[in-house]
Amino acid sequence: MNMTNKRFKFSKTQLAELPATPPDSASKETEYSDTACTGLRLLVNRKGIKRFLFRYSFQGTKRSLMIGELGAFDVKDARLRAYELKRMIADGLDPKAERDAKRAVVNFYEFAEEHYLPYAKANKLSYRNDISILKNYFYPLWRESKLNAIRAQEIQRFMDSRVGILKPASINRMLSLIHRMLKLACEWGHLDTNPAIHLKKFKENNQRNFFLSSEQITRFLNACDDEINQSAANFFKLALLSGMRAGEILNAKWEDLRFNDGEPSLFLPHTKAGLARSVPLNSSAIEIIELQRTMRKNNHTYVFAGRFGDKPMSHPKKAFMRVKESANGLDKLRIHDLRHSFASILINSGSATLYDVQHLLGHHSAQTTERYAHLASGRLRDVSSNVSAFITNATQMT
Repeated sequence: MNMTNKRFKFSKTQLAELPATPPDSASKETEYSDTACTGLRLLVNRKGIKRFLFRYSFQGTKRSLMIGELGAFDVKDARLRAYELKRMIADGLDPKAERDAKRAVVNFYEFAEEHYLPYAKANKLSYRNDISILKNYFYPLWRESKLNAIRAQEIQRFMDSRVGILKPASINRMLSLIHRMLKLACEWGHLDTNPAIHLKKFKENNQRNFFLSSEQITRFLNACDDEINQSAANFFKLALLSGMRAGEILNAKWEDLRFNDGEPSLFLPHTKAGLARSVPLNSSAIEIIELQRTMRKNNHTYVFAGRFGDKPMSHPKKAFMRVKESANGLDKLRIHDLRHSFASILINSGSATLYDVQHLLGHHSAQTTERYAHLASGRLRDVSSNVSAFITNATQMT
């Protein structure tokens, strides 16, 4: 690409190749124009930071409005935002004046309560965790702060202050939340750039994965059969048989049970990652669901019904404690470990790859599935040992 050409159709590859503005340049930033969207610009400063800008005229006056940094916005996002701004102008509204008026009244608390939490409740299974972090950590720190007053250094200082008090995974969850909130603030027109975009997560050394052995699974299932709360026991069994998260199972509705070409699956409209997915169900998982159907009362909405109203079952922690006590020797087992054990069984069966595990568990990123790589390595080592034994036997016979 000829970098002297300042007008071209923006693409991810071309924008990534744009160089930083030279230090000896008379201008601090180099401006490029998108030929596919009139008014859309990209500014590149001397440090190589790239930001989308929208230039327009309103009532005879030339104006500009920052859209956001490349990374927080891709080309498609920037064009969509530019088209939205053009519609505002067509309706007789000045986008910059509207943005400034909006910013004048929105602080962190107002943005969280009026904008972010309604979004999180509709799209995240773990939104209650977000509420807890906001109330216990973010509101005391930023309650009255304007969104555009929150700086990267301030966020980093807060994270550093939690080291030694909280586990790295807990601090990283907080960083993920503030990063997501500020990214949405950019997308919704409250901010130009996300100050948390370049902050790095801490290395996590507190991951504890517990996998049930074959003998432990037998004891666990027998204890489930003896559990007085059979609906809770079925919940534990389904977690082990499907690999679904506890929240996904508890929020599963009868209407989400699908049979496509005779193959059963459970449609999950809202997962932890905020994305919909379908979980294929094996025959044993279907048997558990059919047992739940025999206990269904009053056409209850949820597969695992709560005791009151038309709500799902609450997390059956007491029943889980009873099952563990009855099974004996499973003190370290957590409900989430049933999901880990499902993955372990898959890999050790010899018929599943990490790619299969990623999709069955609904991991958004393959990186999350890598925690099970050591299981796959162990299985491959056993397979390789079979070759070694075969060659050794063949050598001895000669």
